[in-house]
Amino acid sequence: MDESLEKRKRIPDPVPDEGISALLKWIHIHFLWLLIGCYVFAAFLPEPGLVIRKLSWGNPYAGEITAPMLLLAVLLFCAAAVVRWEQVWQLLLRPGILIMGLVCIWLVPSLFVGMLGWVVPLLLGETATSGTLVGLALVAAMPVANSSVAWTQNSRGNVALGLGLIVLTILLSPLATPQVLKLMGLALSPQDTAHSEELVKRFTGTFFIVWVILPSLAGMLFNRIVGAELIERKRSWIRFVSALALLALNYTNASLALPGLFERPVWRAIFLAGGLAVALQLLGVASAWLLARMTSLDRESTTALVFAFSMKHTGLALVLAGEVLQQEPRVILLIVLATLLQHILAGFVDRYLTRHTTALS
Repeated sequence: MDESLEKRKRIPDPVPDEGISALLKWIHIHFLWLLIGCYVFAAFLPEPGLVIRKLSWGNPYAGEITAPMLLLAVLLFCAAAVVRWEQVWQLLLRPGILIMGLVCIWLVPSLFVGMLGWVVPLLLGETATSGTLVGLALVAAMPVANSSVAWTQNSRGNVALGLGLIVLTILLSPLATPQVLKLMGLALSPQDTAHSEELVKRFTGTFFIVWVILPSLAGMLFNRIVGAELIERKRSWIRFVSALALLALNYTNASLALPGLFERPVWRAIFLAGGLAVALQLLGVASAWLLARMTSLDRESTTALVFAFSMKHTGLALVLAGEVLQQEPRVILLIVLATLLQHILAGFVDRYLTRHTTALS
């Protein structure tokens, strides 16, 4: 009798979490349309987003705290809070693929953007590309997106590998991202180079420590304190909060960039930004597939690499651009389009992998 009572005490009440799990599943299925809805809302009704952006609180240690900063902190906290650390530790025992993955995640995009920095202005002129290449460089320098692991899990990929790449790229980004930005800045115009240097200064200062490292560490600490069992029971709630924060962050930042573009649509700039964003993501897919073939990885690990290489942490890029380069709407435009397009590409990849797996089984 005592044992049965003890077991009943350990069983969580499923009703609340079942409801939120159903809602989270609906959000996951319709996330792309929700993201598009946020952009349409920002383009035609930007005022609430601009009001949210202006919300700020003074702090003697972290400086001025804004709503986008808090949303970024929530995203990073939630990502670290739901990590299954035992899977990551097991992965670290075989570091070869992680090391090669980290090199490809940063080096390949930086070489690509560096090449474009020389070629595209020659073809289109520096005026037409001003700001756009800075946005592309900022996206290329970002760590892996938190959402990539959700797509990996949905496609039955190697979740541990996806999580390992997310955690390591976020932890290493204070060292890697400024160097990658400097490398790409060598090929940019003088004005874009100056913008890139501003981003490097902000990325290596108090901003990054307070709003990237500390929320990630806080999420890890929370994970360890409450324990894996409670995290599993509340995982749906944490992912729900993370999804809302991501949508809100995209809306507030898009409110800054999109209205002016639709009032005076510069279609050449829009198509250029979208084309460059897609090219960067397709490069990630191609480099992941090539690395997987060279190292004879299985399908599950290949899937994790494809999503990790093609999806960047655009939430962090949006906050940085919004704080440092508000006067350059083309920078924010490229990041906004990259956010949307990388989820569209992930949807196509997920559909292809699902059909291919079904055909083989």
